[in-house]
Amino acid sequence: MRSAQIWYYQFGRTNLRGRQRVISIPAIGEERSGLIGRLLPFIAHHRLNAGDRLPSERELAERFSVGRGAVREALAVLETLRIIERRPNSGIYLRSVERQSSIEAIVLQAELGIPLTEAEVREVVELRRILEMQAVRLAAERRKPEDIQRLDEILDRTDGVIAARGNPADEDAAFHLAMVEATGNHVFLRVVNAFYLMSRSRRRAYFADGNRAPLSQRQHRAMRNAVAAGDPDAAEAAMGGHLRGVESYWMELLERRARGN
Repeated sequence: MRSAQIWYYQFGRTNLRGRQRVISIPAIGEERSGLIGRLLPFIAHHRLNAGDRLPSERELAERFSVGRGAVREALAVLETLRIIERRPNSGIYLRSVERQSSIEAIVLQAELGIPLTEAEVREVVELRRILEMQAVRLAAERRKPEDIQRLDEILDRTDGVIAARGNPADEDAAFHLAMVEATGNHVFLRVVNAFYLMSRSRRRAYFADGNRAPLSQRQHRAMRNAVAAGDPDAAEAAMGGHLRGVESYWMELLERRARGN
């Protein structure tokens, strides 16, 4: 069985296969990774916004009981990812999302609660459609028995969550990522995974409406059946219908934001 790496949760959390993973950042050691994994929740907990000043290196070192060198290295990684910026003789500040930011930076900023602009939301929705429509076609062409088994396990787990009146946001993400995993293209998987990281909290809000989960589950089963049957056209049609409902939700959110609701 293939062992794809799914980074569904942020630093230090358990992924969908029960393993510990971290978001991949170039040239980062365990100590710095661990410190970044503590810095990000700290920023989110204090509800810091773009332009807000962070504590100094000395203050952060004292707060997290580490050396200033470790803090400096961790901050250097966040600065490289355009999460923060250092201003001479002023301090360390949280940056806004920029168009040239890396996908890792956008994911981390989403985890910190920094909202995407309207244009960025529309672009993410558009790109997700392009990627997932192609993914489900490839899955229908390349699926293996273990891929279908994985989809069935997730669908069964989702049935249990729905029956218990729970929120199946995590199972929803697991299903879509397992579908991409069935393509056999692990770079594809990592790219799509970034979209699910960015929208994790909003997806939970989406499924807070109890009427959405049963419909989503029926659509997921239609996708699963088409992929299992090796029918790319039917799989793509099922995914297209599924995404239209999700996209309508995102557009409604943008309209509400524009009205100030």
